[in-house]
Amino acid sequence: MNYEQKLEKDLRQNETVIHVIEALTLTQEYQHTKGNLKSYTAATLDSITAARIIKELGFSAEKVEIRTYSNGKKYVIFKGYPGERKILKGTKYLVNNPDVVRLAIGPKGIVESAKSGFVISFILSSGLEVFDYLIQDGYTLSRLLGTLSSDLIKIGLASIAAAAAGLVAGSIAIIGSTAAVPLIAAIAVGIITGSALEIIDRRLGATKALIKGYEKIGIKLKEIEYEYNNNIALIERKPNLIFCLFAQCPEITGY
Repeated sequence: MNYEQKLEKDLRQNETVIHVIEALTLTQEYQHTKGNLKSYTAATLDSITAARIIKELGFSAEKVEIRTYSNGKKYVIFKGYPGERKILKGTKYLVNNPDVVRLAIGPKGIVESAKSGFVISFILSSGLEVFDYLIQDGYTLSRLLGTLSSDLIKIGLASIAAAAAGLVAGSIAIIGSTAAVPLIAAIAVGIITGSALEIIDRRLGATKALIKGYEKIGIKLKEIEYEYNNNIALIERKPNLIFCLFAQCPEITGY
């Protein structure tokens, strides 16, 4: 496995999946699927009830938020459990080919791996319009993503929204931050035609685009790999330098 493949693997292992469904659509799908056994309505839907409906439809959500945006629509926004690769699909009301916006984000000063980077996939069963509202909703992002949301803020929520809005299905944009801890983000937009998330990145290419983005700002991954291997070899020869793994060290290159 070469260095670029390792970076792609690290990024995909740090993936969070956020699903967005209009509340009315979710309750209609439930009533249709379950034969109207319970009188759930969009108007009275809360996060606890939404989580119960999602579970009864065969999907488990780690966190669920309910938000009404300025377009007047109420949405159920939820995060799947780590490693959950399914997409919530229905038989009538839920779309079978939802839109997806995929963000691959990493530090500009990348040295050893992309383990400090991450991927967020937004599965939008209510259309791309809602992404503009959600990505600028810092409160909800914080509730669902925790500390990851701070990196999105550093890049700029409005900048991410603007970049995504200018994309058509199958296209990619790369943007960066100028914050104290610079970051670079690749944003891809597409449509999911299958039921497995494993194929999303092969079709959208967000992680590959992020790696190309590094090269555009002058970071040569092959040079980093060479330096990294040399540094490890140096530490193996001189174990007293092991502290350099945890702090700046003049004898180790790449800082």
